[in-house]
Amino acid sequence: MSRAALTTGAEAAIDGRRAWAVAAAGSAMNAWTFGVFYSFGAAFEQMADEFDAGLGATAAVFAITTFLFFTGGAVAGPLGDRYGARPLIMFGALCIGAGLLLTAEVGSLGVGYLTYGLGVGVGISSYLVPMTACVGGWFERRRSLALGLYTGGIGLGTLLLVPMSEWLIRTEGWRFAFRVLGVGSLIVYGLAAIVVARPPRIATTARKPIRSIVGGFGFGRMYLASLLMTMALFVPFVFIVKYSTDRGVSSPAAAALISVIGVGSVAGRFGLGALGVRFDAFALSFAAYAIQPVAYGLWFVSDGNYAALVVFAAVLGAAYGGYVALGPVLAAELYGLDGLGAVLGTLYTSAGLGGLIGPIAAGVILDRTGSFAVVIGTAIVLTFLAAIAFLPLRQRPSLGS
Repeated sequence: MSRAALTTGAEAAIDGRRAWAVAAAGSAMNAWTFGVFYSFGAAFEQMADEFDAGLGATAAVFAITTFLFFTGGAVAGPLGDRYGARPLIMFGALCIGAGLLLTAEVGSLGVGYLTYGLGVGVGISSYLVPMTACVGGWFERRRSLALGLYTGGIGLGTLLLVPMSEWLIRTEGWRFAFRVLGVGSLIVYGLAAIVVARPPRIATTARKPIRSIVGGFGFGRMYLASLLMTMALFVPFVFIVKYSTDRGVSSPAAAALISVIGVGSVAGRFGLGALGVRFDAFALSFAAYAIQPVAYGLWFVSDGNYAALVVFAAVLGAAYGGYVALGPVLAAELYGLDGLGAVLGTLYTSAGLGGLIGPIAAGVILDRTGSFAVVIGTAIVLTFLAAIAFLPLRQRPSLGS
């Protein structure tokens, strides 16, 4: 077959049916994965009580996992660029499945750091960045919309799976729930691996060394903004249930707030992802950053009022969802598709550091003061600084600058 015929076939595949099938498979993986991951908030108090552990020590399970699944992308991203996403999805299935099943049997929180942290953390990191780059590579004209569908799975999982997991944890205990989720992870990842394929390459450009990209002004600003934002972002996922139940909200209603974040994030991912086809992705991303301190301000003044907490969760979800959907689009526009996995893997280490620091620091503050005011106030400051750090990117730095 001639080179012209191969090029024509690749062009036909880009934005085609197979491309949308890959995006849908990735969305299903995200739905399951993050539905499982964000269910940790529902298990939080049971685990703390069973192991007689402080809030900071228990939050460290979530924080270590977050750190590993984001920083692991720095390794998985280049591997995905070289070998494709499928083998990494299969490896991730084994890790997350085994991690959950082993955590269900642990006798101490310290062992849980290893089983849950390494198993779930490495399992998610194995597929997250390679799959993001894979979906981006399958699209050209509708890339932001496709990535909105792909990342929208995170919100759908938060919406649908978290309430189911909360019910299972409440009625059968966290250990039984983790066993069910572990088996489910093996099935979902396995089915997704069947559908996923490497995107066709119709053209390549000279790849800039990752070192020169990381050293650029634009990348540094993106990294700092993401770090500050995620130090605040993961705090409500761990503590919103405890905050609410301490103020008289029932456990199912408190867990539903995480689902409301999921509803908002679906709207943000699809809404801003769709707008990204027509409007400037940098300006839309800045809007997603700028809304977040407003959202935490709503939490600060809510004083436990459930309606106000629902509004906070919805606004935060929309802003966070828009940021997640548009982040890969920005990276592709700035640095191109070739080597995108390595770029995203490096960028996502900022979220790993933020996810490690934020929940543990919040838990320690609560252990010592018992007050959420300092925690929420700090989140307002961090997200405001994140928006300021991101602001210069509205001027679109040149490639690698």
